[in-house]
Amino acid sequence: MNFDYLNHPFFQKLIQTVCRTLLHSLWQGLLLAILTGIILMATRKSRPALRYNLLSLSLLLFVFGSGVTFFIEFSRQSQTSPLVLDDFLVRNPAVTGSLITTERVSLLSPVDQTLTWLDQFFSQNASIIVAIWLVIFVLKSLKAGAGLFYIHQLKHNHWQEPEQVWKIKVMQLAETMGIRQSVSLFESVIVTVPLVVGILKPIIFIPAGILANLPANQIEAILLHELAHIKRRDYLVNLIQSFGENIFFFNPAVVWISALIREEREHCCDDIAISITKNDTSFVQALVSFQEYNLPETSHAMAFPGKRNALLDRIKRIIYKNNKSLNAMEKLFVTTSLIAAVLLTAAFSPNEKPEPVSAIENKPIAEKSMVEPAVWKENLLSETVARVKEPVVNLQEPTVRDTVPGRYDRIQTNGNVSNIETTKNNKRYEIESVDGKITSLKVDGQKIAEDQISSYHSDIDEIMQEVKVARENAEVERGHAEKARAEANVMRKQADEYRKDAEKMRAEAGKMREQANQARLVAEDVRKQAETIRGQAEKQREVAEGHRLKAEEHRKIAGEQRERAEVSRKEAEKSRVVFEKMQAELTNDLMKEGVLKDKTVYSYKLNSDELIVNGVKQPDALHQKMKAKYVKGPGWETVYNVNGRTGISITK
Repeated sequence: MNFDYLNHPFFQKLIQTVCRTLLHSLWQGLLLAILTGIILMATRKSRPALRYNLLSLSLLLFVFGSGVTFFIEFSRQSQTSPLVLDDFLVRNPAVTGSLITTERVSLLSPVDQTLTWLDQFFSQNASIIVAIWLVIFVLKSLKAGAGLFYIHQLKHNHWQEPEQVWKIKVMQLAETMGIRQSVSLFESVIVTVPLVVGILKPIIFIPAGILANLPANQIEAILLHELAHIKRRDYLVNLIQSFGENIFFFNPAVVWISALIREEREHCCDDIAISITKNDTSFVQALVSFQEYNLPETSHAMAFPGKRNALLDRIKRIIYKNNKSLNAMEKLFVTTSLIAAVLLTAAFSPNEKPEPVSAIENKPIAEKSMVEPAVWKENLLSETVARVKEPVVNLQEPTVRDTVPGRYDRIQTNGNVSNIETTKNNKRYEIESVDGKITSLKVDGQKIAEDQISSYHSDIDEIMQEVKVARENAEVERGHAEKARAEANVMRKQADEYRKDAEKMRAEAGKMREQANQARLVAEDVRKQAETIRGQAEKQREVAEGHRLKAEEHRKIAGEQRERAEVSRKEAEKSRVVFEKMQAELTNDLMKEGVLKDKTVYSYKLNSDELIVNGVKQPDALHQKMKAKYVKGPGWETVYNVNGRTGISITK
């Protein structure tokens, strides 16, 4: 596969932009974590809806900031090129002088050196960093796609219609909550907790058998909770939130605030359901009834009970009417983020003092300083364009000398008297002039007479012309140095302000540490309360499990009784057929014997001892005849319409 197109300048610029945006999101995440901690501590008594909105707004601001960072970095990458560096150096000769020296890197502060090293490292390895991020992002996206596929399968298979009464109940509750959408209710054998899916046509899925095993008030609380998700359109928001989590999966602040948003979303729906039922006890009982179930990996569905720890937090919030505050790990994370932000702010503040001018003046100036601008500019580009992307400005004040830099050993001016010592055409010249007129000349240490000075005019004129040009260049450099000194003073004042701000933030960090200690003590009390609640919930679960086992046993016994009743019914049916046949034959025999005259109203009783017809005991001969034909054995008796009795009985 050919990846040469990745070397295209546009793709290289895009890779660099994505890499730097992801890196910037880490320190932006520190600010997000600090803001999140402040929100949680400031809204302990507030409604969950307010906390949810503030946390969502914070996450939205973070995403917006990352987007702005992307566009800024993309624009900056477009401007970073050798031509831009060349233009900068031409317009800043004072900076150029500091850059072309062999000591230009060592003159930078440790923080600037670190930033330069990091800039080079991430620039050189941007492709690897973005490739690793992209692979993990694709894997997480595939996992999210699998969750959506699970929901698709759930919507088209493995479900059944519930009883009509519950479908009507859902319609009534939706109308009560002002939901205009058509909401469907289905039972499914592949879900373990109630959940809602869908945006335009929302569907509530209930585990199969739940509607028959829970009290009606608890089922109503569950349905209200799921309808609250539909009313708030949480399913759509959750999809967008999951996509953002996949992008910033490496950022702990984003992962943390996203989990908090999900918790507060459940709290909001809990409050909506309780506000309608006016019975928080039933709602808590419904939560407890589902605590042993676990939700499958479908983070794109809105589920009712949630994870076990979150469930206990929800129960505690409903009972104590108090929002969840920071736990120990969250306090540690917020405190660490705050300290890191303060240290970064203090470290990147330009607080180093510039080197004194006197110390700089004593340093030797390289021969290179007098090279023509075009030459040293070309040399500088060849040395630095492969190592840096932006010109590094040395904030120290430039060197200011009274002598002209270059190949001249000494040029000294005192009033109108000038002394020049230099080498020209392999000759050593020592020139003294007053008001531009040469008063003394030495060549190779020999003093030249005044009448012989004219023979050296060609060399002297060249030397004086070069000195003039060098002085003009020195004046230009001095002007740039004065300007740089003024800019350094301004930046020094800004650095002082930054230091003051850092001191304030350190003081605030100390206060927050004290607050964190107090919060830790409160968290310990809350933890103990949570342990108590957890124990109570465990007992309730054990009781519920006992009730379930008893119900299962009763259900089994009822089934056995139904089976026995069915057997008895079949036997009774057979006995009834036999009795009716025998009763008809006995009646006919009694009619033949003349004992009965009418079949409409009569009664009889026949057993081993007697035969009574219409209350009259019959002769023994007739009794023995009927007994031989119809009596089946000792204790056997057939009765028809005697004191309300009819049938066959056997006594032992």
